[in-house]
Amino acid sequence: MPSVQQPERSQTPEKSPRLPSPKRVNIRATNSASSIAHYVGPCLNMQKRAILRALQSLPDTRADEGDEDEEQPRNGIVMQQLDDLLKATVTRGEGNSCLLLGPRGSGKSRIVERCLANVPQKPIIIRLSGWTECNDRLAMREIAHQLFQQTGTAYSIDENDDTDAAGEDNPFLDTIETEQNQLLLPPPSHLPALISTLPTLSRPTIVIIDSFDLFALHPRQALLYCLLDTVQSCRAGSGRSALAVVGITSRLDTTNLLEKRVKSRFSGRTLRTAHPRVLNAWTGLVQEVLSTPLPGNEDNEEHVETWQSSWKTNIDAFISDDAVETLLREVFAVSKDIRLLRNLLMGLVLQLTEDSPYPSASHLSAVISAQRLRLQHGELHALPYPSLCLLIACMHSRTAGHDTFTFEMLHGRFTRQVRTSTAAPVQVNGGSVGMVRCPRPVMMGAFEEFIASRIFVCVMPATAIVSKEFIKYRCTVEFDDLRKAVARTGHAHLKRWMNKPQ
Repeated sequence: MPSVQQPERSQTPEKSPRLPSPKRVNIRATNSASSIAHYVGPCLNMQKRAILRALQSLPDTRADEGDEDEEQPRNGIVMQQLDDLLKATVTRGEGNSCLLLGPRGSGKSRIVERCLANVPQKPIIIRLSGWTECNDRLAMREIAHQLFQQTGTAYSIDENDDTDAAGEDNPFLDTIETEQNQLLLPPPSHLPALISTLPTLSRPTIVIIDSFDLFALHPRQALLYCLLDTVQSCRAGSGRSALAVVGITSRLDTTNLLEKRVKSRFSGRTLRTAHPRVLNAWTGLVQEVLSTPLPGNEDNEEHVETWQSSWKTNIDAFISDDAVETLLREVFAVSKDIRLLRNLLMGLVLQLTEDSPYPSASHLSAVISAQRLRLQHGELHALPYPSLCLLIACMHSRTAGHDTFTFEMLHGRFTRQVRTSTAAPVQVNGGSVGMVRCPRPVMMGAFEEFIASRIFVCVMPATAIVSKEFIKYRCTVEFDDLRKAVARTGHAHLKRWMNKPQ
């Protein structure tokens, strides 16, 4: 027996010392356990700051180098086209207009910002948004304010105009207080005069219009007409400054919304962005962002080099992990939005600690689970009758293809269902029972309670023109949650309405 056990003892030292995991192999090879804690914390914090800084400006998604058949990424082509357009406006004095069209999160705003950064000269940049400038007067206010900030010149009403005819309290004569003087804002009738001053400035002007489709919904589309008409009048070599208008939208039928006179002055140049089409683009982007190098520092250059070597080894192991690839593939199949990937990487980096300084599949799985968590409404069955009726009407509106709704839409569906229920009531113990009518103020009160509790979220800017009954909202309650809550209430007519096909 001793002769049998002796070989096992001799093999024990060969099997017991396992290779260190990639997370610590490079650090332990050059430093003792006491010195690890001395610089792992600072290096990890520097690495996290570098990655978070890189996430603010994500690099372009590229196909895998092994995919020879993969064509140039769509967004790279769009960026080159927009860059040439803006440089032609700034350097040669051409008037240009284009529409940047693509799904949400496909990188439209990022492309515009990068192209503006590559412009050789410093132009005047005016930024407008359809969500904040909901009418032409507010857009004029913003244009005048941004021009004053970048040129130092206040654009006021012509002295020959009869501005006193309407009285001193004319609401159309607003002013913006500045350190030197007051910036007088012209009334809507002076929109052409304000826009016509753009080519007379000392520098070219670039107008960025976010949510371009909302401007197309303005009455008469006066702002778009004046801008595009001025762009069309710009000629290279005329001695005047050029003007470029870049619209950003995700609505496909935006050009169809334009009036005939506006469409005739639009160049028709549409640049289409797109999400990455292959998983390798996401994987390469993850590896590039996580491999962001640290800035050099002479005081701890040796420690930084050791950390970067160890970090690169672990990032390569993280990317090649089959579990990580499976998780990324599942997320990519659900949504190809780059903003979702940014949120995942941000949560992944923030989870790293000194005890676990390297990303792993478990970290990524935890972040994805947190992103997939939906809002919980466990007390829906305890809501009063009017509130449940509003939610059921909201679900039917969503089934009909209207994700956004107004109070009038929900109240109209409820009224029609009450009328239908009265014509075909539910039989209970030999008697007919229909849906109970609710006064309009009661329904409005339930609707406002949903707004206060963030169950109904507003999707349009507040304005004094649109009454509260016609403001659009969206619902955060899911269909399955409401169906289970209605089943728990025991109301036969509510269950019948909930399960009613549309």
